[in-house]
Amino acid sequence: MNRPILLQKKQLINPIEQALERIENIRERKMNNDDSIILEGLFVLGVASFENSMSDTLRIILREIPNKLDIKSEQISKEHLIDGNPLRHAIEIKVQNVSYKSLPDILKYFTKITGINQNVVDEEELNSLTEIKATRNLLLHNNLIENSFYIETAGPNKRNVQGGGLQRRLVINQDYLFESLITMRTILQNFKTQLLEKYAIYTRIKAIRNFFNYIFQTPIMNFDHEFEVDTQRDTIGAIKTRNSRRNELSSSERFYFDMWIAHTHSNGFEFNRGHFFGIGDRDKLAYFIKNIDLIKT
Repeated sequence: MNRPILLQKKQLINPIEQALERIENIRERKMNNDDSIILEGLFVLGVASFENSMSDTLRIILREIPNKLDIKSEQISKEHLIDGNPLRHAIEIKVQNVSYKSLPDILKYFTKITGINQNVVDEEELNSLTEIKATRNLLLHNNLIENSFYIETAGPNKRNVQGGGLQRRLVINQDYLFESLITMRTILQNFKTQLLEKYAIYTRIKAIRNFFNYIFQTPIMNFDHEFEVDTQRDTIGAIKTRNSRRNELSSSERFYFDMWIAHTHSNGFEFNRGHFFGIGDRDKLAYFIKNIDLIKT
């Protein structure tokens, strides 16, 4: 049986929600602040939050649904293979490589992997975002002094630079910062809306049920015969006793079940050496322990 998908929609949108919260905090702090250093710092933080939210969303979905990785994955070094987690390294290398691509290519990959509408960012938003990213790069690498790289990468929304002479410098003032934050906030909100719609069925209950069915690969056990579920609150409720078949489990399966309810319902757990040494599939045991936080109360 293949490893189950344990993705949760709340987990998936968490990086975007964090970025939205940070952008709102930046928006509040920019009010009545004319210090250029502070405005520039807030601007860089806002853009970084936006970009990181996309990268972190990709990491989550590729980690939970690794089949979405390209057929020809990124090259893995010998050290990473020896480290024992080549999948994690492959995902990280892929996400890092994508982050250095052009903005249209980043968005194309993001929408492809997440499965949301490829036109989630309209042309006007893309033009604004392109200029925002070019300004961020100009600030970090050339102190906002106009150069050929900005002119070539800023797109249709390239700004008119203030001042004359050899050093024409862009300005990040309150108005520009506010407009940039609104653009990024709008795009992130659209990402969130479409992700919640696309992954609506990926609830915590679904993830826990998938986990349960993988651990107890036997017709004896049925998740819904063992536990109450609250679909409205997306939580696991009381342990059922009437239809339970836990007493028919093998010794090793009983070990898993006792561990399970110890974490989901804070029941006491008595370690049984016989049950433990009866476990034949140690890889499954390692997987169970690795993901046990999923079922904690």
